[in-house]
Amino acid sequence: MEFIDRIRKVINSGILESGFPRIPSNGASEAMIKKEEEKLPRKLSLQHKEFLKNWNGANLDFIRVLGTHPVESEFMEELAKENKEWEDVKKEVGENSIYFANDITGFMYFELEDGSIVYLDTDGGEIKKVADDMNDFFLNYIFGKRADEYGDTEWLDELKEAGII
Repeated sequence: MEFIDRIRKVINSGILESGFPRIPSNGASEAMIKKEEEKLPRKLSLQHKEFLKNWNGANLDFIRVLGTHPVESEFMEELAKENKEWEDVKKEVGENSIYFANDITGFMYFELEDGSIVYLDTDGGEIKKVADDMNDFFLNYIFGKRADEYGDTEWLDELKEAGII
């Protein structure tokens, strides 16, 4: 898948802050993915599975993608439940949505049942569609031609200068 190649290119480019990214050396096995799906409201998309098979989650400097070891995901869910917010979040983004990533600015990213990606701004509660699917999310929104929507024009310029896009 094209977005996997783009992520590899970003990882190998040196554009991410030195020493900060945490990228697993192994991906998730089919058994690990199947076990994870048993905890979720639906099966993972093929694109989501492809990411997990390559990296099983990753901390890519400013965005963290959760793996099949959902310690952080479960912690966030438990914290939200304690504050009675998680039920509201799930109602807003959809009961069958899958929380798969978050970033340093406090945004939580969900893959909806139709494959589209939305963010939840934990500061103001805004929910906004940012990508048609996971491929569009990584290839265009985070590490591509629409990266200024995610970060700013400086981030977009860095990607261009590094030859990512």
